[in-house]
Amino acid sequence: MLRLAFGFAVLGALLLFEPARAAPLSPQAQAGRAAMQAAQCNRCHAISDPTGGDRGLPPADREQHCVDCHTWILGTKGDEAAKARMRAQFPDWDRYLDSIQHFVRLPDLGSLTRRIRPDFVRGFLDRPFDLRPHLDERMIPVRLSAAEKDAVVAYLAELAGADVKAAPAPGPTPSPAQVAEGRERFLALGCPTCHLTGTTALRPGLDAAYWQAMRPVAALAPDLALVRRRIDRATLVRFVQDPQAVDPHTAMPKQAVGPQDAERLADFLLHAELGERPRPAAQDFPVLARKVTWDEVFDEVLGKICVHCHMHPDSNNGDGGAGNTGGLGFAGLGLNLETYDGVREGLLRDGKRVSVIAPPAPGEAPLLYQALARRHTEFAAGGVASDAKRLGMPLGLPPLSGAQMRLVRTWLAQGAPGPK
Repeated sequence: MLRLAFGFAVLGALLLFEPARAAPLSPQAQAGRAAMQAAQCNRCHAISDPTGGDRGLPPADREQHCVDCHTWILGTKGDEAAKARMRAQFPDWDRYLDSIQHFVRLPDLGSLTRRIRPDFVRGFLDRPFDLRPHLDERMIPVRLSAAEKDAVVAYLAELAGADVKAAPAPGPTPSPAQVAEGRERFLALGCPTCHLTGTTALRPGLDAAYWQAMRPVAALAPDLALVRRRIDRATLVRFVQDPQAVDPHTAMPKQAVGPQDAERLADFLLHAELGERPRPAAQDFPVLARKVTWDEVFDEVLGKICVHCHMHPDSNNGDGGAGNTGGLGFAGLGLNLETYDGVREGLLRDGKRVSVIAPPAPGEAPLLYQALARRHTEFAAGGVASDAKRLGMPLGLPPLSGAQMRLVRTWLAQGAPGPK
């Protein structure tokens, strides 16, 4: 009898300390998970289950996973033996090492809504914008219906264990003294080391060179002028005290912030006048007064940037990228920019080949230049194009520099000569 009682006691203890299992996904959340899988969100982002279950999305294979592939390639830097092995299999390995700069660190979406309001996520899906100023990468416009976007938000909320609800009402307005106290605490904690606060410069000397050096640490740090649109006050107060307790995947370090300091920091971030950063002005790019060769255009633009989405399928096990064979929710244009012959073939439209280097009509720029210039227009407008059928390039990255735009425009104006 004693043994039986002991056995029940042990069983009760095991049940007591068994980790709580997450509830199954609702039908709407399951639809959101399927939509994210169809849009291949797991080619860039980790979407892990915070409970340790299998409700997240498994990462794409390395050949298709932007971050995994890029970190794998960059991991051979400084290792001559590894580079030699890779060159034998991939003749362009050195070009990869020289050109890859992006998609090496992006946020995990599995616990995102533990701190970011679901209503903000829903608006962001409609119109992504520059949220992390130290990160060149930008969220691409997902080709999902309104119902699918609603389902994605429901999925991310259930995955993280968050409530999908309207934005909470703001708390009482703090006094100017409380806001000033929060500002001083913000400075004392060194928060401006990683974060911008809109157009409000809180520390002198933080120039472009500084932020470039800080990129490995501060890449994911958002502009805090936008925090009042993203996080409710109660979550913000808890987050600044113990970031990982709110979101285990955040890169935000835990600091010595007590409850009162957290309240003052919230006063500052939610109520201080922090102007949002200005948008870049639209530009013109005149042709150069010299000859521009195919090799120059390929080395500086097409081979460095464009081939990541417009490569020959044979270069990547049959996957020619989102702009050629399709991916990331896009059907693909059949446009191969990895070789001159591919560029000359142009893209597929209604089953017919259309040139991207010849003007489509008198007085119009070639389609290649139109797409590159459209990206500048999108950035000047503060976000992505409202017409998701005609997107600026490069997709998910900032516009080409002025020097790169002038190279392409001059090369096209000179008849797009090929290699000698």
